[in-house]
This record gives sequence, structure tokens and C-alpha cells, in this order.
Amino acid sequence: MLHLLFLFVHLLATCIALGAILATDLRLLGKLTHCRMRIAPPNAFVTRLVGLSLLALCLSGAALLWLGLEQRADYLDNPKLQAKLLLVATLAVNALVLHGYTFPRLTRGRRLKPWEAGDIVGVAVPVALSNCLWLFCAFLGIARPWNDTIPFVDVLAIAAILFVLTLVGVMLLLTIATRDRPRGRPSDWVDALKLQLGRIGQALPEPASSRAPRRGDPRHLVPKMRSPASPRPGTM
Repeated sequence: MLHLLFLFVHLLATCIALGAILATDLRLLGKLTHCRMRIAPPNAFVTRLVGLSLLALCLSGAALLWLGLEQRADYLDNPKLQAKLLLVATLAVNALVLHGYTFPRLTRGRRLKPWEAGDIVGVAVPVALSNCLWLFCAFLGIARPWNDTIPFVDVLAIAAILFVLTLVGVMLLLTIATRDRPRGRPSDWVDALKLQLGRIGQALPEPASSRAPRRGDPRHLVPKMRSPASPRPGTM
């Protein structure tokens, strides 16, 4: 029973973090239609949610390790589990880099230059590593056929290949996001891809309660209606 409880918390923390990260990434796509856009960091709620999820993930994972060692003394001899522990530790260190360096760098509001070393190392690499490791570690959690069968080096090699592919995708998105408006030249496939990616993100509307009413919005002009049961002014 205790094992199931910790496993549920472990899975729940993973799902919450992945949901917040993927939703943030998809909403970012909605801004790709803007030329030379500035990449803003996630809002405080998302960063706090993902940070707490990572903490719950580590604590519940430690509890699962403790229960596993109580049952089997050789529980940690599983190469897949050893690789997962190393990757989760890398994910935790990368989270510190994101919060301590990458997000403050994005908060400054300057436009990114994707092919400069500073933005590659300071922005593209941590963002790609975060997205890649969250997904791959979640996969390792359910990859039970890999237990005691796949070598430690092979798991890390797969993680490295996935990271390179994710980094290429992040670099492509940053290049598209910082592209200038096509002035004096015909639109090409990059401009068309930028438009299509923007439509994907625009399909995710913001909650109505989070949108402030604009000037001229009817909500500015219509007074708040009284409840029919409320007394009229001066009748008390």
C-alpha cells in the first residue's frame, strides 16, 4: 500500500510538470507570427508549479528507492535505474541553471541571437535539456522491459541522441522566432512555417478571467446588475 501511494505521487508530479511545460511551449508557438519576437520566461506560477513537481518527484523517488532496497539488496544494480538516477540529477542541476541564469537572461527583454555562443549555451541548451529529460525520464519510469536488460551506456546514448534532436528543434524555433519581417524579398518556406506554428499556439486561448477588458469593451459600459432579491436603494 505504501509503495502504491509513493508511486501515485511520483506519477502525479511527473504529469503535472509535463502538462505545465508542454502548455507553455504550445502557447509560445502562438507568438511566432511576430517578427523578431522576444522570448519571455515562463510566468511565476508555472515555474513554481514545475519546481514543486520536481521536488515531489525527487522525494517520492527517494521513498521508492528506500522501499525497493528494503525488499531487495541488489535493487540499485539495475542499469536502467542507475541511468535514470543520473539523468534526474542532471535535470535537477539544469533546473537550477534555468532559474538562476536562463530565465533572468530572458527577463532583460533583449532579442535573442540564436547563433551566438552566449544564447546557445545560456538559453538553447538548458531549454532543450529540460524538455528532453522530462520526457525521457518519464518514459524510463514506465519502460519496465528495460529493467536489467539494457546497458547503462545504451540508455545514456539514447538520451544524448534525443537531446541533440531536441536542441536542433529549439535552435530552429529560436531562428524562426527572431527572423525579420520579409521586406523587399518574397516570403519563403521559413515564413510559411512561422505562420503555421503561430496558428498552432493561437488555437490555445487564454482564460477569459485572465484577460483584462480593453478600452471600448462593452464590459466597461454595462454596470453591474443588482440581484432581483436585493433591496432598492433607500428602502432599507
